[in-house]
Amino acid sequence: MGAKYKFVCSSCKFQCISGIGTEVGSHHLEVVMACRSCATIDGYTLAKPGSIHSELNKKPVCKTCHSADYLDPWDGLTCPHCKMKMRALGSDINAEKTRFKYW
Repeated sequence: MGAKYKFVCSSCKFQCISGIGTEVGSHHLEVVMACRSCATIDGYTLAKPGSIHSELNKKPVCKTCHSADYLDPWDGLTCPHCKMKMRALGSDINAEKTRFKYW
């Protein structure tokens, strides 16, 4: 994933670091998904429709509970634990930090 942000739920205090939405590559898609079983959020690589990459044509499996039945694309707002709204704190954590200060 490109940009990643720290998300915090103000209701249950769940925190995660994740991207938002879907990034489209030449032969694949990077999709942020939430698992309804173990309530985690993570990024997954999926084959682009019509792609010839057979290793990506498999259904994604949750990295925590190892189930493929409970993964859904994450909307970037809903907490997987309490279903309340989450918010992103700060800017992109992958952004290049400048080493010099300008006065």
